[in-house]
Amino acid sequence: MKRALKAAGLVVALGSLFIQGAYAQATYTLKPTPKTVAWGYYDAKAAPVLRVKSGDTVDIQTPLASTAAQDEKQPIIYVRHLEPPRGYPSLARQARLAGTIMIRLTIAADGTVLSTESSPGDRDTTGFPILRSDAEKLVRKWTFGCVGCPPNSPFEHTIKFKYWLDSEDILPDNWITMDLPDEVTITASPPVCDHCPLPKSSKKGTH
Repeated sequence: MKRALKAAGLVVALGSLFIQGAYAQATYTLKPTPKTVAWGYYDAKAAPVLRVKSGDTVDIQTPLASTAAQDEKQPIIYVRHLEPPRGYPSLARQARLAGTIMIRLTIAADGTVLSTESSPGDRDTTGFPILRSDAEKLVRKWTFGCVGCPPNSPFEHTIKFKYWLDSEDILPDNWITMDLPDEVTITASPPVCDHCPLPKSSKKGTH
């Protein structure tokens, strides 16, 4: 399947993001939408689509001509301001709790979050209360925008928070991936076990 871009192509404005305090490196996925794609001439006065910090990674997807036209008819919800997660919830990590939280947001016309309604995204609901509290506390600080929504009216959006304990050390500790505005993944290694029995020594060669 060939990807098509006009002469002007995909124009993405990236700015720097200054955040006080500790901040884990994040990976962002920028999808092709009417908000992120400029067909023709790009206005230098336009607001940046995404602001990132030095060291972050941005995966930019290119649009297909057919899907770009379809997306223009759908409301486009985006994140205007966010506070990045500061890492895996310490209590959940100590208890080795992982899972997925689906949060349905009701968002005011000015972009602030009016209310949240959460549900578990998988069968294991052991860590749901702790993980839900962490995810809701974070996303309530965010502000959103919508292209194509009725003006001066609230709108809704569902975002997924995935908490994953990486026992194989595939990713760095407290690795955060943001596929905004739809999904946030927070990965950490399990806690070190201080009370586990020591491995038995081999008795080969002994009499």
